[in-house]
Amino acid sequence: MSLGKLTSDSSADDWDRKWADIFAHYQNDIRHGHYIQALLNRGEKRVLEIAAGSFRDIAALNRWGRTGTGMDFSEEAVHRARKQFPEYASRFHQMSAFDMPFPDKSFDVTYHNGFWILFSDNELIKLAKEQARVTKRRMIVTVHNMHNSQFVRYFDRMSETDPLYDIRFFSMEEIVGLMRTVCDDVKVIPVGKQKKRWEDWLIKNGYAHPMLLRPCLKWQGRTFLNESERLLCIGTPR
Repeated sequence: MSLGKLTSDSSADDWDRKWADIFAHYQNDIRHGHYIQALLNRGEKRVLEIAAGSFRDIAALNRWGRTGTGMDFSEEAVHRARKQFPEYASRFHQMSAFDMPFPDKSFDVTYHNGFWILFSDNELIKLAKEQARVTKRRMIVTVHNMHNSQFVRYFDRMSETDPLYDIRFFSMEEIVGLMRTVCDDVKVIPVGKQKKRWEDWLIKNGYAHPMLLRPCLKWQGRTFLNESERLLCIGTPR
């Protein structure tokens, strides 16, 4: 999910207008959902996607046997998701990620993809604290990778004509530092490069079983740090 530099002060109308334009397009790539499924442990059944946007990944996790809940600030996104995935409509909610009405430790795992690219450090610490509060076991944060200079330059060029590409990138040191404000044992896995990453090849060619994807994600580690699109960061909330 990447919607340009919308901050916590952005109105719901800003989000609604954007999702009305791009919701259908964002259904086309569920790689991140496959990454999450592969990394989930056996006992991690209750999963929350924060800032779900297209809700494509949390819908996929529900299809694959998890009990997945999705939330987003945009009423339009939630409305479209409920129509797109009516079997999971009751699990999709409109709310702010800064103040979620869930009890403490409601979910085994919480995650989001591209959400933190929209905010300042002070806002991110608030978001991290709220995500940690509702997380029982592990929280996952996926951001755009600053170490991939070619990817950064591409977004810079595109942002000149399309604000959708005007986003924040993160270094490994930066994202680990932010997560460690609320987490211990932070791990970072560079992900996303369809031509070179084994896990993306497996997904693209229909072999996306977690037993195949998990070792690819874990073993390749930082090998593709300078070539991967994103940094998938896993932390254990204190």
